Amino acid sequence: MGVNKWKINAGNLEEEIKGLQRSFALPRPIALIFAARGIGADQVENFLNPRLGNLSDPYRFPGIRDAAARLWKAVANKEPILIHGDYDTDGITASALLAWVLSSNGAIVNSFIPHRFDDGYGFTPESLDKALESFGLCGVLVTVDCGITSCDAVARARELGIDVIVTDHHEAGPSLPDALAVINPKVYPELADLQLLSGAGAAFKLSHAFVKYGRENNLGGFTTRLEEVLDYVALGTVADIVPLLGENRVMVKYGIEALQRQLRPGVRALIESSKLRSELTPADITFRLAPRINAAGRVGDANVALRLLQSGQIVEAYACASQLERFNRDRQQKEQEIYQEAREQIERQLAWMSPCALLVAGRDWHQGVIGIVASRLAREYNRPTIVLTVQGDVAYGSGRSIANLNLVEVLSKSAHLLERYGGHPMAVGVGLRTEKIADFFDLMNKEIARQINTADLESSISYDGEILFSELTREFFEYLGKLSPFGHSNPRPVFRFNDVQIIRSSATCGGSHTRGIMRQGNVSMDFIAFNQSAENFTSDVCDILATPQLNTHQGIEQPQLSIVDIHCN
Repeated sequence: MGVNKWKINAGNLEEEIKGLQRSFALPRPIALIFAARGIGADQVENFLNPRLGNLSDPYRFPGIRDAAARLWKAVANKEPILIHGDYDTDGITASALLAWVLSSNGAIVNSFIPHRFDDGYGFTPESLDKALESFGLCGVLVTVDCGITSCDAVARARELGIDVIVTDHHEAGPSLPDALAVINPKVYPELADLQLLSGAGAAFKLSHAFVKYGRENNLGGFTTRLEEVLDYVALGTVADIVPLLGENRVMVKYGIEALQRQLRPGVRALIESSKLRSELTPADITFRLAPRINAAGRVGDANVALRLLQSGQIVEAYACASQLERFNRDRQQKEQEIYQEAREQIERQLAWMSPCALLVAGRDWHQGVIGIVASRLAREYNRPTIVLTVQGDVAYGSGRSIANLNLVEVLSKSAHLLERYGGHPMAVGVGLRTEKIADFFDLMNKEIARQINTADLESSISYDGEILFSELTREFFEYLGKLSPFGHSNPRPVFRFNDVQIIRSSATCGGSHTRGIMRQGNVSMDFIAFNQSAENFTSDVCDILATPQLNTHQGIEQPQLSIVDIHCN
């Protein structure tokens, strides 16, 4: 402990804090959080009270009315609608969401989820042919969580007389596909406030437009309750690690409430097999639910996860959930094996050089889990990380970035060395010839070194500001609950507490955690330190970083500090 650098999120904010306290009668620590995170007075009310009614009009998307009208025409003419999804949680939930809305209004819907290894990523001419071979010719094809760069596949579909609607949230290429409509906020500058949407979020916008158009034109949609698909949106949005801000935060808040109600047999089976409580958080999606859904596409068949989420029968749902458990155990084993090999490579690299980025490669590493390994390594070493699996003379890889570094932009500088690349600022995929790996690694390191400084690579922990134990009042905790759901770009608040006395500390059962009591001034507070030894809590006085929380025991709520880090004086 104590080796991390502590960084405050913002500088002197006292005037902003006092202004927010006056305007909204907020406890000082809550006003501090808003000020530190750049949430101004014009945003506070909506942040504290997010409402579904605040979701924006889906008609803001250019072409979305034409898309809705075409879908209703397909319903009226009984033309099959084909949904082309993706094999991760975001793509699977987006497929299930759109299929539910369309079929609930009389549409004939089929969903195609490509196989990670047999079909590769995205909507391609080959995946189109395979989907049509499986389900027959359709009148309309809707892509979800893919398609924005699929110009050839869209052209092929048009040749076959199929109208294509693209819904996606990935970065566009130099040309847009010639589709009936492109529902992707990233291609429309006027939709800057929606550019954080996930694939499931974009599919929800099309669903909203479809229902709205049907009601306005007396075509249908009158009994469709879009709140009932927000459980899908919450799963896809949190799993895809997009910021929980703006409309994402609203949809995830109400989506988690829908998940907790477990209205779908598949959701109930998934939650029970994950051994979760009824009170869910975004962290439960990130670490328990999404890995099981993703495991199907990583080491098995993603259609098992789709069947789970769409199942109307509890027996079928539990069978699918059990299969996902087996996939997930297989995924964990493969991931750990690759992680150990990759870590050994990195330690050898760091012994003789100090790169700004990390790149590791292994022959025939399982392609379905290298992205998870890249995430673990990027967090552990606080460096952008690319993990490659070498197959013959070609290497395929996944990369993960660190804060304030757009990895897609970095890769664009090496585009001449790559067979393909794409993704998000924080997560990318690459493909290249093996003889170009060394040149690629060298160029990537130079570009990253140009964009960041060595301080960005230091191990550090950010905190919102400094407060006192005495400010952790009941009113504070009431407001703290309103700041949820916590997740990417809206993390749980971390505060600094100075000159804290450790009154008592002891290891928990098993010795992996530490519990005890701390005191600051005349106020005492229980604390818990996960994965921290009691030996770190032997000094009399220290400074701490901690997250305040309410601990419920036998129906009684008590304030508690969850220790993030400690510096002893």
